[in-house]
Amino acid sequence: MLYVDIGSVNTRVCLFDRMDDQYSFIGAASATTSGDITNQFEYLNVIQAVEKLEHATKRKILDRNQNIVMPATFDHSGIDQVAVSYTCIPDPRIAVMGLTHAGSLQNVYDLLSKVGVKPVAEICAEDGKTVCENLDLFLHTAPRIVIVSGGTEQGAEIGIYRLGEILMLACRSLPKEQRPIILYAGNSAAKKQMERVFSQITDISFSTNVLESGSGVQPTLNGLINVLRKDLESRAPGFRILREKTKCSVIPGEFAFGRTIRLMSRLIRQNRHILGIDIGAHQTILADAVNLALSLHTLPLGIGNNIGNLLNEYTPSDLQSWISFQIKSAEIQDYILNKSYYPDLIPANKYSAEIELALARAIVMKGIENESLSAMLSDGSLAMVFLSGAVLRNVEDPGEALMFAMDSLAPVGMVDYLLDMNGLSGGIGTLAHLNPVLASQIMSTSAYLNLGKVIRPSVRGEPPGKSIMTVSVRDDAGNTRKYDIPFNRIYRIPLEYGKNYELEWTKISHNVTVPGVKTWAPAGFKSGCFGLVFDTREEKDGKIKLPKEKAARDKKLQSWRTELGPWLVKQEEESHA
Repeated sequence: MLYVDIGSVNTRVCLFDRMDDQYSFIGAASATTSGDITNQFEYLNVIQAVEKLEHATKRKILDRNQNIVMPATFDHSGIDQVAVSYTCIPDPRIAVMGLTHAGSLQNVYDLLSKVGVKPVAEICAEDGKTVCENLDLFLHTAPRIVIVSGGTEQGAEIGIYRLGEILMLACRSLPKEQRPIILYAGNSAAKKQMERVFSQITDISFSTNVLESGSGVQPTLNGLINVLRKDLESRAPGFRILREKTKCSVIPGEFAFGRTIRLMSRLIRQNRHILGIDIGAHQTILADAVNLALSLHTLPLGIGNNIGNLLNEYTPSDLQSWISFQIKSAEIQDYILNKSYYPDLIPANKYSAEIELALARAIVMKGIENESLSAMLSDGSLAMVFLSGAVLRNVEDPGEALMFAMDSLAPVGMVDYLLDMNGLSGGIGTLAHLNPVLASQIMSTSAYLNLGKVIRPSVRGEPPGKSIMTVSVRDDAGNTRKYDIPFNRIYRIPLEYGKNYELEWTKISHNVTVPGVKTWAPAGFKSGCFGLVFDTREEKDGKIKLPKEKAARDKKLQSWRTELGPWLVKQEEESHA
């Protein structure tokens, strides 16, 4: 099984093989996503990445003509299945048309949220705009895809035809190559007339009525993904070549990542949230799932092509806050502009890496502010944070990724942190419909690095003393150790990776609570590579409180990183005191 993720900077391939009814992750490789004059560069980039994968795994995947061997042979050469996700193509520019805001358009917005897309234009029959006004809006926004909805089954038809008249006039005003692809998801009674008119004008597809609750969202979602694929192949012909040669499924990376987080929500307790963060080159995806219900958001901010957009949100001096060494504002601005022109550059030293992580913190803080996720971070309902993206995957020490998440989110309660070290964040979502057995086995194995469990209490007022609580940790052998947890620092209890432990709350100060945690009962957990971490740093307005002066702030940032320590620490070593 070959999983391919085509990003705006890198194309990554991951190989899985089945042995004794169990899938194993064999290896991964990547190549730069770059264009050429043949209009096939997406396919050629995949072949370049597969060549590197062959070298890394010592397996034969390509034939002498540089085509993927399919199906696999008895000597483990070739591939049986290929699944592809992509984030390399910008916003598809979707316009929506419907009869009512509360009915059909609301359902369309819910549908688009599953693929992380926000419409560029909305035309609603109940707004009362003239045909000319709607035409001006349509032609000004120049959508590539139009979703037409409205009317229950055996319901309104005339309103649909009026929307169709506006769309027909807009299409006839454009050259054929600029006309949008149409997805009709309205009253099926109007389908015949819509097909008769628009099949001669542009590409039109049909799906189930988005307004009918009994039809389910999946058929309409499948129709949307097929239309997105058509638009993708018209803009990037290499995807069509890849699909024809490998018979692969191709889905948007935003949808794949969201489905991954949604499925992972089944692994945690009911009514508890999992937050997925995927920082890419031109966008950042925030996916929040609880009880299999998904909320997906995308930000046009990334550590690559769109890094320059950060300067529209922050001043360079603001971005200095999370950098622990002396640097001028102009140098930060130069770094951002240079990275926007050369997004495939990787940090050459620890200073460049720290700058990128500081920028990543700013992106996530802006995303949480924009998407109003603060309630989940402050009420203790967040159970797990899943971290993905090259800026986090390529860190020298995974502790940098953990510090990034603790600093930018600062969630109260007890939270597990996972890091995608192998670039498999979209793998579960991409493979779920094609190979559900493999998808489930990825979730149940150690494909992701467990960074550890972080406990952040809520402290009201001034703490009564140096220690705000006392806890005891017991291992499977019955050995117990007690720890006094200090205030306003990061306190780490090193534990053996992958082992089961039990945490008991021995003493808690009267003005200290741990939201979402039953402190009167022991809590069992499996240790990550950083063991058990207590984050008792002061906060202000839900964010970690930093000293105002640069020198004091630098010293504090360095001390926090020292308190967390490196990820390879023996259990017998004392916590940083």
